[in-house]
Amino acid sequence: MGTFRSLIVLAAGAAIGGAVLIAYRVAQETGKPLQEAFSDVPAEAQRLFADIKSRAAEAVDRGREMYVEKQQEIDQRLDENA
Repeated sequence: MGTFRSLIVLAAGAAIGGAVLIAYRVAQETGKPLQEAFSDVPAEAQRLFADIKSRAAEAVDRGREMYVEKQQEIDQRLDENA
């Protein structure tokens, strides 16, 4: 029970900390006071997650391409040695 409670507190702290960091960044970019920047946190968080998702998809695609190229190179070397 104590571990579960600690995880809940940790998750809540991370969420609050993330919201504060996003609001701070919005306040710095727009010049709004921090309290007003909190209203922009959900939209900014969605934008950040969409950006992270697209970067991850690009990285996966590049990884797949590199895998195919390496596999072709290995197959070619095996054919040459056989």
